[in-house]
Amino acid sequence: MTPIAWFAVALSLLLPWLAGALLLRRLWPDGTPGIWPLALGYGYWLALLVGALLLYPLSVLGLRVAFWLLMLGFALALGWAVRDRRPSGRETLQSLRSVWPRDAHELGSRLLLVLLLGWLGLRFAVLALEVWWQPLYPWDAWTTWAVRARVWSELGRLAPFVAPEVWAGDGTGAVYTIEAWHYPALVSRLSLWPTLAAGDWNETAANLPWLGAAIALALGFYGQARLWGASALTSLTALWGLISLPLLDTHVALAGYADLWLAGALGLSLMAFLQWTRTGDKRQAALCLALAATWPLLKLEGAVWLALLVPAWMLVEARRRRIGLSLIAAVFLGFGLAWLIGLRFEAPLIGLIEIGTEAIQLPFIGRFELGYHDSWGVFAQTLLGLENWHLLGYLLVVGLVVALWRVARGERAPWLLSGLALVLGSLMLLWGLFFLTDAHRWAEQGTSLGRLLLHFMPFYVFFLLTLWGRTSTTSA
Repeated sequence: MTPIAWFAVALSLLLPWLAGALLLRRLWPDGTPGIWPLALGYGYWLALLVGALLLYPLSVLGLRVAFWLLMLGFALALGWAVRDRRPSGRETLQSLRSVWPRDAHELGSRLLLVLLLGWLGLRFAVLALEVWWQPLYPWDAWTTWAVRARVWSELGRLAPFVAPEVWAGDGTGAVYTIEAWHYPALVSRLSLWPTLAAGDWNETAANLPWLGAAIALALGFYGQARLWGASALTSLTALWGLISLPLLDTHVALAGYADLWLAGALGLSLMAFLQWTRTGDKRQAALCLALAATWPLLKLEGAVWLALLVPAWMLVEARRRRIGLSLIAAVFLGFGLAWLIGLRFEAPLIGLIEIGTEAIQLPFIGRFELGYHDSWGVFAQTLLGLENWHLLGYLLVVGLVVALWRVARGERAPWLLSGLALVLGSLMLLWGLFFLTDAHRWAEQGTSLGRLLLHFMPFYVFFLLTLWGRTSTTSA
């Protein structure tokens, strides 16, 4: 591609990122610890997801027209965000000091801080080179996500992808098909986004959003850790633990899978949820809900993971409103009875819902035959034996023991209860999927257990960070 085309690609990612970050930055007062990394991290995710979502309704104008209209919208949003906001020298100095911690007085602490920053910078530089040099590689990108993006890029319109039998009976040539034609299309539109700026299909350009997603995830994680009350050194150490995970890095270097997007959206959303439970900050609640709304649009599993928010939220409300746990128990008892008795009905617009002892069928997700399968060995090997997570699986077990011990001692902080509910709930959902349904084959074949665990790893690391020590309970 020409230098002008590459400039347009860079602009397609940086302009929405900057607009989203500055809009979020306006929501917090000056001097808030970690607010700039938080705004930069969440700003990228929200801006890119909003842009990719709006491509669909505007595509009737033509994809490239829709893209440049959205870029104009981001430019206007950026102009509004910087209106009457010219940071003073003092504010700029405070922002820099928030990165270089005041509590790192000793030479050893400062040296460790520099080493961690250097390692993170080198890691992202290596990942950037991999994204730049590596051609489109992952199997799912070949068969699903990038296939749709390339078709749309070549045609200049969002051609529909339909079931194979529908495609075979269509004589117009206006529809296309793939095996996973029913998968959500948002990730494909994220891959399409920079190629519209380039003016033609380019695999490197299509993969660049994955690199930006990883960098923004790191920034958002660090910002939330600092806002939680952790020191810069502790926050960077936890961030190093996250970014050093081999499977996470693989999903950046071999860009194309949808799992990195769901892991980031879910992780950042649940971090914001935990902050809301701790402080009652409605800004964090809004960030949580905005990102959670995209989970089902990124992967089918995202619709299932939404169920995690229900018990976590109910625990918070039970604590804040002094509602007895009997209400929560009644809700779960109701679900249990529905499962034992059997529930089957046709929901308008979304299709058949069936919950019973023999099978579960959910709209847009599929049908799972129920029956116990002994997957303990595979599950333990994936979480504790393989090198995908280093020692994080063992740290997670220790963290759960610590959290349960603190609860048993009488600690009832809403963030601790909800965080514990989210971690245990996610493990229970994975257990139900891989031990009670025919999806156990995915674990035995090694095709998806690790990738589904990846969805929760950013939040697991953040939850372990929250257990590190006592934190402030004041809202910024």
